[in-house]
Amino acid sequence: MSGRRRRGRDPETKLITARWLLAPRWQRRTRRLQAAHGPTLTYEVAWCLVALAADTDNLRYVRGRTRPVPGVPPGVMVDVWAQLSPPEQERRRVWLTRHRRTPLHLLGVPEELIELAGLNVTEWALPPDIASISLVVQQRSWPRRAD
Repeated sequence: MSGRRRRGRDPETKLITARWLLAPRWQRRTRRLQAAHGPTLTYEVAWCLVALAADTDNLRYVRGRTRPVPGVPPGVMVDVWAQLSPPEQERRRVWLTRHRRTPLHLLGVPEELIELAGLNVTEWALPPDIASISLVVQQRSWPRRAD
């Protein structure tokens, strides 16, 4: 087997497979969050955000999974609307028209908790013609459904 990897031996693949078997709803939510948010949200960060949204007691586990980025403090940073491609701007406009909040805001994880977890998350900048919404989610807008 020189030069060839055996299928399923990659540690990341094993972790994702184990997560699918142990928590399929979290995985589904993770994939949906990643698709809705866009390419700036990695799988690992999305999974950690879903874990924090499910229960704040997952903070210890999430802190163990995060990898600090040298020179970048943890927390939520906002991207720049003018630097987005026209298709990405349109995709975000459609999402905001339908849901009235960004995917991160809908998830309901407070910015302080994201920072405590050591995560680096890029939040959407809003179009100039849309009224500002709070990036810091202090409370959930509706009761959570059980997953």
